[in-house]
Amino acid sequence: MDATESKIVSDVATVGWHMISVPADEHGPGFTYTIGLIKSYSHPEVIIFGLANEVMQRVVAVVATLVKGGRAFVNGDVTDEVLENYVCAFRTVRRAHYEDHLGYAMWFNRTVKREEFQTLQCVWPDRNRRFPWESECEEAIRRLQPALYEERT
Repeated sequence: MDATESKIVSDVATVGWHMISVPADEHGPGFTYTIGLIKSYSHPEVIIFGLANEVMQRVVAVVATLVKGGRAFVNGDVTDEVLENYVCAFRTVRRAHYEDHLGYAMWFNRTVKREEFQTLQCVWPDRNRRFPWESECEEAIRRLQPALYEERT
């Protein structure tokens, strides 16, 4: 194991989860995701895009703390428990996106049955409280949050 893998294993064993943050680059917006929620709490991992790195880390920490306390998020949930003064939504990430966005989670969860290794994308709205799948949502917000989930009609 390399140093990152050792840290992941240690954090999951002691805290129950770990987070990875990937900065924005020429390929897309930054994102943060969890590792260990499945193993520790039988809950899907969570990924969020497009906010400041510190904000995404706080959001993921709030979600993980809620999960640790017994809260379960599922596809389609909308909640005001995560973001201050806004709601966010959770959508199931399609497996086609795992390799590009969830490398260490894939490594850590390699022994979990494929159907049990799920990930939810935490999606946040624009300033007018419209989500990226709503036609009136600001285009800039859509660009910051790639739709790794199935679009709803």
